[in-house]
Amino acid sequence: MTHRTYTIGEAARLSGVSVRRLRFYSDKGLLPPAGRTESGYRVFTDEELVRLDLIRCLRDAGVGLDAIREVLSHELSLTDALKLRLRALEAEISSQRRVASTLRAALRSPELTEADLRRFWTMTNLSRVERRNVIERFYSQVSQDVRIDPEWMRQMIEASTPELPDNPTPEQCDAWIELSAILDDPEFVNTMRANAKEVWDNADFDLAAWQQAGDPFLAKAKNAIEQGFGPESETAHALAQEWLETSARVMGRAPDDDYKAWLRTRYAAHDARAVRYWELVAIMKGQSPQTSPNREWTWIIDAMKHHLA
Repeated sequence: MTHRTYTIGEAARLSGVSVRRLRFYSDKGLLPPAGRTESGYRVFTDEELVRLDLIRCLRDAGVGLDAIREVLSHELSLTDALKLRLRALEAEISSQRRVASTLRAALRSPELTEADLRRFWTMTNLSRVERRNVIERFYSQVSQDVRIDPEWMRQMIEASTPELPDNPTPEQCDAWIELSAILDDPEFVNTMRANAKEVWDNADFDLAAWQQAGDPFLAKAKNAIEQGFGPESETAHALAQEWLETSARVMGRAPDDDYKAWLRTRYAAHDARAVRYWELVAIMKGQSPQTSPNREWTWIIDAMKHHLA
């Protein structure tokens, strides 16, 4: 069977590929000509044009020349070549999303400095182990000179170490950047250390009893919220009184005026970033910010502030 032959110019017109590009593919061994004229010019047939279509498709998909050569020589299957390219492309997309998140965070800074940009860039590109180190360093600072239960601290680190998937959303990257800024704030560290000291340096404090008392109370608060009762309602007043007595008992104290004054001081100094912390961890895990008990504790704190005033 005789194949129709084309000069390199004709092949370029038919394929839409430039003559220069055809020569490049030919010189690289990807598109050997069917032959040459007596004058030494390359000629191609329909078979080479079909081969050229495959090369162009693979190049448009971002497949490298070496991988294309292996596909054409049947050393690598077309399926495997596309799988390799897809994995590389997904990694590239993930990387670009992290870059976009870094730029968004940097542009939100009112007076952006080079140091800010370096910090945003570093925080966005940390590995899971490195992110865990950030959390561990924060808890180490909070527990300095405080008799915190090591097992409780380990549980907190495990629960709050942010998980970023291989392909994080912009919201997840933004959440990590915001969280890292909170953890790096000396004022927040000092506030959390002071709160921890008031609790853990109390010899009568029983963590297990606190958790046992707190869990059902959170359920009551959640039920009150779902029924539409606000922190200033009579329902909230009753729950505030119940928590006053329960928390005093767990702390080994009496629910008297001194204890009320202590609670008022604590709630007045409550740092909203402690609530935001867990919202950000939830976002990084791909969950709704409301999956943590922040809403219930915020409601309880507001109720205590109102009814203890």
